[in-house]
Amino acid sequence: MTIDNFEQHINPTILKRGLDYFKDGLVGELEGDSGFWAAEVYGSEDYSVEIRLNERGEIFDYSCDCPYDGDLCKHVAAVCYAIREKKEKQRKTKSAESSAKPKKDAFERLLDTISLEEYKNFIRSHIKQDKNFKTQFEIFFSDKDDSIDIEQKYRGLIGKLIKKYYKRGYLDYRSSRDLSKEIDGIINKGKEMIVDNNFRDAFLLSKAVLTEMIGVLSECDDSSGNLSGTISEAIELFNEIVSSDLAAMDLKQQLFDFLKNELKNKVYFGYGNFGYELFGVFYDIAVLLRQTKDFVEFIDNKCAKLTGEYDDYEKEFLLKKKIEFYREIGDDLADNLVKQNMDIVEVRKGVVDKAIEKQDYNEAKRLIAEGIEIAKSKEHPGTVSEWKKDFLRIAYLENDRETIRQLTAYFTFDRGFSKEYYQQWRKTYPESEWKDIVEKLIADLTQQAVEQHKKSYWRKFRDPMILAHIAPILIEEEYWDRLLTHLQAEPYLDTILEYHNHLAKRFPKEMLALYLPAFERHGDNANKRSEYADLAKKMFRVMTDIPIGKEKIQSIAHELVAKYPRRPAMIEELNKVLGK
Repeated sequence: MTIDNFEQHINPTILKRGLDYFKDGLVGELEGDSGFWAAEVYGSEDYSVEIRLNERGEIFDYSCDCPYDGDLCKHVAAVCYAIREKKEKQRKTKSAESSAKPKKDAFERLLDTISLEEYKNFIRSHIKQDKNFKTQFEIFFSDKDDSIDIEQKYRGLIGKLIKKYYKRGYLDYRSSRDLSKEIDGIINKGKEMIVDNNFRDAFLLSKAVLTEMIGVLSECDDSSGNLSGTISEAIELFNEIVSSDLAAMDLKQQLFDFLKNELKNKVYFGYGNFGYELFGVFYDIAVLLRQTKDFVEFIDNKCAKLTGEYDDYEKEFLLKKKIEFYREIGDDLADNLVKQNMDIVEVRKGVVDKAIEKQDYNEAKRLIAEGIEIAKSKEHPGTVSEWKKDFLRIAYLENDRETIRQLTAYFTFDRGFSKEYYQQWRKTYPESEWKDIVEKLIADLTQQAVEQHKKSYWRKFRDPMILAHIAPILIEEEYWDRLLTHLQAEPYLDTILEYHNHLAKRFPKEMLALYLPAFERHGDNANKRSEYADLAKKMFRVMTDIPIGKEKIQSIAHELVAKYPRRPAMIEELNKVLGK
């Protein structure tokens, strides 16, 4: 994707919104050169966008601090348009200048006239005035002098940046965002080092970012995830070092030793997934370098300390990685570890899968039954359900219809209603028998709704909500008239809309008779613009799907407007329904 053809690579909807922002002048002053561009984009909130181009004009990196979680947002698209416009103007300017006699830029001429000694004196003078400049200067030319402590320089620079944004010992939302942008600039320097195969300095830079920034998370508002993303980027640099064949083995050993010590810090497992991301790097180096003793010793020591009430997840993770490590290096100790840790679901599941693969179904079922008892003792109902799914898998392999019937009935209502399992359950019966099963099921669910209602606080205000219990069955069996009958007993607007797609075309008059009083009630109870807009939207939908009701629905809108003349927001929204 280049700045000239980006329109071919962006979602059309996002592209159009970006173009609208650009045309409406919502892209602030664009700053940048051929490689790096930055701008603020104005809208409901102001967002900062950064875009990086290579020498060929290809977009190789971009960022925006808006909450959009897709690949590329409208703000980035808007800035792409702005960059292209500026570059086109620059090209036209250069073209016009090329016909005239070329003249050297005044600043360039000045640089050419300054002597080496004058350069040195200027730098010495500037360093006295700006301590950050000295750090940045040394970092920029670090490859010229091996005696410069790159890691310490980066720590110092990052420390100054953190101090710059701290306010009363805390980083608020905007300060966190702004700090992350500055640190991302340092990370990008590390990425350039990787491209230049300067893995040593990339490692030192990543260490500095990771260890300095992890301490900031407990004292900031990182709800946008900017700082967390920055830390993950630093960890990704570690990954690139490990995965590169050009990085020296002794450097990878240094990274291994660093992580072995750093992962002892609980803070990495207290925020996000940093501990697990770092451990992934640690694991990969251990396998690569066959660091069996240190790796296993680390896991054993860490597991010995994980005795708290909420440490089970981390401990199980480490034990699974230990088994995985032994298997990766071909050590038979993996099998012994499996036997010792069968209470871990994933470990037991691996053994169950092997038994099923060998068609040893009795052994698989025995292991599953034990797994269910363990899950029950730990009060993990979700795990119980997962084990029962394995029972069902075996039942299909053995063509055990009775077990299939029992388990599909169970899973139909295990967590809400499952259409998939309902259909599987249905297939276990002949059509002639199924009708009786369905009627009994409807009767049982109706009784269940009544019993729940007796125990409910809402019994004072509403009748039993029978429809919610039996509607999925009525829909699957296409009992549309019965669905309508139950809906008529519970004529609340949101409930009617829930079954709109099933009934509007089949029973337009009957549904309209439900909608009209429901719209009026909804209007009486609404008290803010969002609720008025919601009512208008729902009226539009019904008028579209039930055309015969348009005039009657508009009549309700007229009545509400007349009834509430002091609600200008309501009048404005309902006038849209009236075509005004």
